[in-house]
Amino acid sequence: MIVGAAFSFDWGLVQPEVAKFTRVCTFDPSGTAWSDPFRVTTSAISSKSTSVKDSSPTCDDRVDEIHRLITMTPINGPYVLVGFSVGALWERLYTARYPDNIVGMVVVDHAFEPIGNAAPTHSSNPGSSHSGYSPPVLISKAPIAIGFEDNSNFTRLPERDQELHSWALSRHPIRVDHEMIVDCLSRIKNITRGQAYSLGNIDMAVISTANEDPAYVQLQAKLLDLSRNSKHIIAWNSTHMVPIDEPAVIVGTIHELVERVRRPRDTSSTP
Repeated sequence: MIVGAAFSFDWGLVQPEVAKFTRVCTFDPSGTAWSDPFRVTTSAISSKSTSVKDSSPTCDDRVDEIHRLITMTPINGPYVLVGFSVGALWERLYTARYPDNIVGMVVVDHAFEPIGNAAPTHSSNPGSSHSGYSPPVLISKAPIAIGFEDNSNFTRLPERDQELHSWALSRHPIRVDHEMIVDCLSRIKNITRGQAYSLGNIDMAVISTANEDPAYVQLQAKLLDLSRNSKHIIAWNSTHMVPIDEPAVIVGTIHELVERVRRPRDTSSTP
């Protein structure tokens, strides 16, 4: 199950290939593409009345959406989760909270600044309905101010997916911002408390790019320490937009992990 990020149709070079060997599901978080607008329910302290208002989603909101999707959809597990960019943060938090029935993880270019870094300068973003939008910041210090449509490999997507991408942008979807990244990292830190192998023995693959920034390299090493059964794959010719730059790397990694979790584990112990 692909839990983010990007629109569901931005995975048009990955989904059809994965569907050849297993069922693949993607979804658009609320406030984006075909999904309903995001709404948060609040209860007034002074009364029993409940109101619904528009707001920006928190990391918990996104994880809750994934949980509702997994528990309500008529698709039985176990599941392998795939998280790209901020989706990898949602994936990590979800697996830490709901480990049952999650048998594998593919983390695709998790590359965000750690907590404590100042937010980037607020700027007006034509793809966002919010003023003062502050884009998330990669380890390279470059804000993600561009999208799939600005990547030279965007035209590799089927024409229909390109059209859907443009349509989804025209609807002013909720954009992930710096505050969302900080929120996610803070919540993950509170759950894992810096413990090594905090996700136990889950089968895990970390796909990185050729980014040589020392902080990025260090982060990838920390990701590999989340599980005792982790593997590192590098997309040598990819920017942050791995799903369209090197989709075959993601497909191959998912295939290998799915085959690995399908094999019965040897539970015998050596005296």
